[in-house]
Amino acid sequence: MIVSIHQPNLFPWLGFFDKMAHSDMMILLDTVPFRKRSYQNRVKIKTPNGAQWLTVPVETKGKFAQLTKDVKVSDTINWKEDHQKMFQLFYSRSDHFDELFPQLESLYEEFHGDKLIDFTIPGIEWTKKQLGIETPLVTASSLGVNGKKSELLSDLVKSVGGTTYLSGPTGKDYLEHDIFAEKGIQVDYHSFSIFEYPQLFNAFEGGLSTIDYLFNVKRNTPWNGGE
Repeated sequence: MIVSIHQPNLFPWLGFFDKMAHSDMMILLDTVPFRKRSYQNRVKIKTPNGAQWLTVPVETKGKFAQLTKDVKVSDTINWKEDHQKMFQLFYSRSDHFDELFPQLESLYEEFHGDKLIDFTIPGIEWTKKQLGIETPLVTASSLGVNGKKSELLSDLVKSVGGTTYLSGPTGKDYLEHDIFAEKGIQVDYHSFSIFEYPQLFNAFEGGLSTIDYLFNVKRNTPWNGGE
């Protein structure tokens, strides 16, 4: 059983979902410290002037090292309305806007909580559904596993019955393979190559939110890596 682990980011890029599609289960790592200026609460979309950040404002002042699952959304600005206006402004001419925008509107309207993960996780679930990915998701906080670094990751994989941990390529720099081996877990590495697809506005830009792909491209069901 192949298990991948990743922080629950905001409308992640295609590489995130490609790793998910190559997994039998993905664990959303919500029990580690939140990192400011990361992709957990922001992601880039395409505009006439290039890539622009789409951000969910969060409360961080005086909350050093707060866990991802505890991060609260800030109500200082009407970010939900701002996001929807950006989608309308920059994607209204895309091929699948009329079909997908009402669904995104509902996603925003249904968010009434105060935690960041109460928005990002439903966003991930919605996106994987559009891509035809059936990999089940589980939060790390629901598994009752503690620890740090490779101990934490290997114990999370073991807790769900995994036999292989599918890591991103940067894992080669820090994973301790002997810890996984002691628990009978194999470590494999996922790689994803950015491919060009039709976009609005000038030259192609990679690494954007998967929302950009969904608005512009006829979706693959199930996801096949854009082939």
